[in-house]
Amino acid sequence: MGMSFKPLILLGFSIVLLSSASFAQAQGIPNTIGGLELTPSISNPSPGQSVTITVRSYSVDINSATLTWTADGKTLETGIGSTVVTVKAPALGKKLTVNVTAVMPDGTSFRNELILTSGSIDMIIETNGYRPTTFLGKLPVVYQNTVKIVAVPHLANSSGTEYDPKTLLYKWDQNGNAMEDLSGYGKQSVSIPGTLIPRPYVMSVTVLTRDENAQGVGYISVTPGSPSLVFYKNDPLYGPLYNNAIMNTMYLGSQRETGVLAVPYGFNAPASGLGNLSLTWFINGGEHPELSSNQSVTLRAPDASAGSSNIQLNIANGKDILQKASASFQAVFSASATNQPVTF
Repeated sequence: MGMSFKPLILLGFSIVLLSSASFAQAQGIPNTIGGLELTPSISNPSPGQSVTITVRSYSVDINSATLTWTADGKTLETGIGSTVVTVKAPALGKKLTVNVTAVMPDGTSFRNELILTSGSIDMIIETNGYRPTTFLGKLPVVYQNTVKIVAVPHLANSSGTEYDPKTLLYKWDQNGNAMEDLSGYGKQSVSIPGTLIPRPYVMSVTVLTRDENAQGVGYISVTPGSPSLVFYKNDPLYGPLYNNAIMNTMYLGSQRETGVLAVPYGFNAPASGLGNLSLTWFINGGEHPELSSNQSVTLRAPDASAGSSNIQLNIANGKDILQKASASFQAVFSASATNQPVTF
């Protein structure tokens, strides 16, 4: 018997809405003494990270000088015009002293040194976007989400003991602009509300001890995107099967009916209920306004028929207008072995 295209019947059920860091490097700060300027490629490297140090002079021609580099007293390199050297950042809480001496052809010498320390800042992003309580993954940032950024510093004293993050100073900035109101002692996190103009931005934080003996810098880029909508089978015995999302096709099988739950990931939604979210269900392009408040529906195939139907749902946030999503799947059903009606 050929496949027919008879529509499914949607039955509304009660609505229950079920409830780290990228790191970029910055150019180091030059240190100028005795006519020589030393510039590290990174001001606050992580332990063991390669750091390139360049020497320059605006008063003498060091390209003709014999340059000798040392690190903690050990010679690294000697040569005429040797203006660049690469070293490894020291272990957490340690210091590395890099010296350079330039001897000119006439015997005049110039000297400078640079002290390197190390540390790292982990940056963690959290959003207020909705997700089920059983979902253990991390949500991407969605348009108009409030974003919380937490800095987890790894700075240590000379014995290698890490400082308590609550005792450190935090200087936050967004796209290079200082956020003085959100900076200060122990201010380990900041919250950034979403805007109607969803542009990417970079958050950075400089973390240092009160005596400024140790410091580190962390960077993270925040790029908002659209929320998403995922369908799950809603089993009458086990509830939503979050381990088995409905992708392109769902087969009803011999039972002739199944529950479907729509989960709006990333939307600004309350812990229960739909809040400002509006739902529009369609079967084969036909709208079903009677289900506009239903997140969970039951699909029922017509008796003694085989075919398929396209199920589509559009979700929009009436308050945060940039938050909207649409998803669909094909529900395929086969002819029933008997003509007995399905009961509910």
